[in-house]
Amino acid sequence: MLGAVSPLVPRIASEEVLQVHPVLAGLFPEGGIRRGSVVVVTGASGSTSLVYALLAHPVEAGSWAALIGVPAVGIESAAGFGIRLDHLVLVPRPGRSWLEVTATLLDALDLVVLCPPGSTWPSSPPSLTSLRSFQGMQGSLGTPGRCRPADARRLASRARQSGSVLVVGEHWPEPPDLRLEVETEGWEGLSAGVGTLVRRRVTIRSSGRRAAARERHATAWLPGPDGALRGETMKFCKGASRRAVSPLAT
Repeated sequence: MLGAVSPLVPRIASEEVLQVHPVLAGLFPEGGIRRGSVVVVTGASGSTSLVYALLAHPVEAGSWAALIGVPAVGIESAAGFGIRLDHLVLVPRPGRSWLEVTATLLDALDLVVLCPPGSTWPSSPPSLTSLRSFQGMQGSLGTPGRCRPADARRLASRARQSGSVLVVGEHWPEPPDLRLEVETEGWEGLSAGVGTLVRRRVTIRSSGRRAAARERHATAWLPGPDGALRGETMKFCKGASRRAVSPLAT
């Protein structure tokens, strides 16, 4: 059921924390995304790929997710990250009703991704067949205007009350529970200007409030050679222990 919402959509039983890919788990104080939280994802490139990677494991486990205000969703890319398309709701252009649409879906689904007014996310993460054409591509937004602090507080409150997770882009006017920032370190695959881009190495940093106040870092391939998330080494800031994470595929 793609693009429609049923009032009988089930949530994942009573799990308080939605599990994420093992490569990303160390970025979260509890090893996953706590229900009722707001997560901001930013980055000049790679942010949409990171959103897909965040959704993949919960949706694979049975959760439902929605993408709001992202007109050009890469269905092929989403599927490549392991997202079940039959558990994905698309509202590409909610228009001026974006606030009401988001609040309604927070009541119905486990995870809601919103590209709020004033934010800019790439229209789609790259698939292995379109890496070159993707460079610098930006998508137009389906949410006109700006997101006011009062709007952000209302949606954060709705997420807490319903036990859902709200994932938003940059320029969110209120402090989130967790902020993830992705930075591209470089692409691999080209040699002397010849060849095909194969994988992108990124660094992901997390920070936030309360238990998430301590900054954490992870280095990963996003995407890896197969188009999915693959890990390198998990790194924590000074004062915390380090642990290696073997390369894993979704």
